[in-house]
Amino acid sequence: MFLKHLINPKPSIIIFFIIFCFLFVLAPLLKSDINLLFSCFFIHPLVILFLSFFLPLFLSTGLNNIIYEKNIIRKENLVVGTTFILISSPFINTCDFWVSGFLLLFVFNFLIDTYQKDLPFYQFYNASFLLALICYLHPKMIYFISLFIISGINYSNLNWRIITTILLGFTTPYLFLFIILFLTGIPFSLPDFFNLSLINTTISKSLCFSQKAWFVILSLTAFLSFFELFKWLYKKSIKSRKTFMTIMWFLIITLVITIFSEWNYIYFSLIPLTIVISNYFIYTKNRKLANTLFFLLVISSFYYKYMINDCI
Repeated sequence: MFLKHLINPKPSIIIFFIIFCFLFVLAPLLKSDINLLFSCFFIHPLVILFLSFFLPLFLSTGLNNIIYEKNIIRKENLVVGTTFILISSPFINTCDFWVSGFLLLFVFNFLIDTYQKDLPFYQFYNASFLLALICYLHPKMIYFISLFIISGINYSNLNWRIITTILLGFTTPYLFLFIILFLTGIPFSLPDFFNLSLINTTISKSLCFSQKAWFVILSLTAFLSFFELFKWLYKKSIKSRKTFMTIMWFLIITLVITIFSEWNYIYFSLIPLTIVISNYFIYTKNRKLANTLFFLLVISSFYYKYMINDCI
């Protein structure tokens, strides 16, 4: 019932989506103080509140447009954007991850654009350049560069010149930074890329009820989504199959990075996870189950967002 309005949406549904995102951001304020929830260094809480609405909104709509325009999901929809907003519920004032996630979306777009290109130097250079900027904020994302190699192999256009282009694109921002700091007399130091340590896995013992309910529903939805994808993947076009292989490696690599970094890094895994779950919501033949899971995900996400101060 809900999903059919998000597939081939009318203009009124787009307005409703924006209102939905706005209410979703404001949900925690019904129970908690804005100064407690949206405090971040020296930035005023109202600015963080503003960013917490617009940055995820831009990211979700950007992802939505990429998935449709690249024919990864052929039906025009708002399911992708809505799903991303819902599964990003735990992230409430992480400005750095919102910005990096937005840049990572462009990286993903450039990688997808390398399909059927013999010499995709422009795409790989830009993708590696943006990844270098992300790594300055989140150094462990340097390992995401392995997806470039996998994507090149997947799309059959990897060679030594492409590898050189990737390395050149990644080093360019740091070279410019070195020159600027050298001219101003400020010491230059690279981010700590290789300091890895396992995350604290005991965090699950202290989850509150709203977190557990949200996590159980999301896990069940994700399980059915992956099952549906692997069940029907062979029927998709060659481009879709190759692209979904890139998406799966995207998810695997970001999850591994999270395991050896910190929990917040899982934000980067939400992009591929959103695509897989949205693919299920749009294409599964069991519409009753899909609508039920989507409804439960909406309710549990709103409840989690409302109770998030008790779960911090």
